[in-house]
This record gives sequence, structure tokens and C-alpha cells, in this order.
Amino acid sequence: MNRKTIVALIALELSGCTVGKFHRAEVAQDAKTSLIGMSKKDLYLCAGVPIRQEKVDNLEFLTYESGGDSTGVGIGTSTSFSTAVGVVSSHKRYCVVTFVLSEGVIQKVNYQGRTGGFVTEGEQCAFVVEPCLKR
Repeated sequence: MNRKTIVALIALELSGCTVGKFHRAEVAQDAKTSLIGMSKKDLYLCAGVPIRQEKVDNLEFLTYESGGDSTGVGIGTSTSFSTAVGVVSSHKRYCVVTFVLSEGVIQKVNYQGRTGGFVTEGEQCAFVVEPCLKR
């Protein structure tokens, strides 16, 4: 393959990933309001058992973790067919999703962590909440 073909394939791959990230960011944003009022039972049915659970007064906090995507930038150059130089930088993205419940009903959805990029904030959180939106 020539260099132009390789660059075109990389650009095509990156654009496909970006579209998915925008969609997941929208899903995560929608979940912050759509899941209000969902019962604890339904939350367990769609998201599974939380990794942490705490009670404070009459509030219950159920915490889930999601993500693990690594984003990176790679730059390469070649001076000949036998010599190449490359630099790669990556960042791990993740989300800690906490559902705040009162009397067994979701009152609030909180996201913490490196949840996405500048315009795709929250996209890592969608992996937890999306199954709950399909109910």
C-alpha cells in the first residue's frame, strides 16, 4: 500500500470511532434525566449489581465503573524504507457512575472520571446507562 492509502484508511477509522463517541455522549447526557424515577429493582436488572453501595440517612448511593478506552495520537515519519520514527501519546478514559436513590427510586445520576473528550464528555458513562434506557 502506498502512503496516501494508509493515511486515508487511518482517517476513515478515526472518523468512525468519533461518530460512536458522539452517540455515546448523547446517550449519557440523556440518561441523567431519563433514568430519574427508575426503581432500584429495574436498575439492577439493566445495569447489574453495583461495585459499591452506601447509605447516608435516607439516601442510597449505588456506584458502577465503566470504560477503559484509550485515546491516542500517533505521528510517524520515514526517511527511507528501512528507517521510521514514531511518537504515541495515550490517555485512558473511564467513568464512575453513581445513582442516588431515595426510597428505592433514582433521584440523581452523577458521573466522575475522565469520561470523554472535550465535545464527547460522558461517553464512557454510556456503557453503564445505555442498557437501562432501552427498557
